Amino acid sequence: MEVIKGVESWKDRAPLFVALGNFDGVHAGHRRILARAVERAAEAGVKSAALVFNPHPLKVLRPGQPLYLLTDMADRAGLMASLGLDYLIVEPFNLEMASLSPEQFVKNILMEKLKVKGVVVGCDYSFGRGGQGKAENMRALGEELGFAVEICPLVLVEGIVVSSSAIRQFLLRGDVRRAAKLLQHPFFRRGKVVRGRGIGNRLIYPTANIGVSPDLLWPGYGVYLTAVGGLEGGCLFGVTNVGPQPTLQREEPSVETHILDYRGELYDREICLYFLEKLREIKAFPSTEHLREQIGRDIAQARKLIEGRYAGFRGEAGFPLPGAAAGADRN
Repeated sequence: MEVIKGVESWKDRAPLFVALGNFDGVHAGHRRILARAVERAAEAGVKSAALVFNPHPLKVLRPGQPLYLLTDMADRAGLMASLGLDYLIVEPFNLEMASLSPEQFVKNILMEKLKVKGVVVGCDYSFGRGGQGKAENMRALGEELGFAVEICPLVLVEGIVVSSSAIRQFLLRGDVRRAAKLLQHPFFRRGKVVRGRGIGNRLIYPTANIGVSPDLLWPGYGVYLTAVGGLEGGCLFGVTNVGPQPTLQREEPSVETHILDYRGELYDREICLYFLEKLREIKAFPSTEHLREQIGRDIAQARKLIEGRYAGFRGEAGFPLPGAAAGADRN
């Protein structure tokens, strides 16, 4: 999949069948939309693409309101590439773009710049100034201007409507297993290993400390079983603490992983954490000795889960590991 930076870069190129949306998380509902764009493009004899805005429109329209994304653009691109899309078009979002009416967006962007043969949207899709345009408005404009429009219904998993908002709520509660079902892949975070305070080594359990992006959502505070990608020999497993460390009098949240059966230098390397399930809540212990004993129990619980529930997940081939698509920015 090729990443195109802006619709202007598509000038004088071939027509497209385009999936429209922001696709944060590339969850089960997004996958249906993207898969249909690939299928409809093949039927029409054209290339498939997804058009997304960067930054997320809410960051421009509501700058004072926090918004924590499920995926940065590079990981979003990697997930989309695995679905067979030909192109990802990343269009800068600004107040000028936000001011376009639904009709102007369709005529100026979709028709004039991209020469769309058709588009695929979700039934909850909105577009144009103030989100005035809805999926049915897109269908009407398609009939008027001569391009196909397919509207995909909402996707339900175990009776739950799949949405980025629902996934965020599961993650904040630490329910990474339920989030993975809606995503159709384990929730993951990439990060560079940075130097910590070295306390883990003194506890006999060395940890890899991951730099935390302020724009991305992490699971709620707790201790998790994780798989760790980006290491020699494929994917290993780890026990990851997300949040403060009250026993060590450290209130600032951090992400630290003890990687099972790994000995090696990790500083400045990028690794990927796949959150498999929550082991327990964070709590304060009377002493570091009590903390050391609890970490030992956490590791024993993790190994039992690995041997049972995750026995088939050994090695990177056991995970749907998304790779960053060339040209996608990590923001």
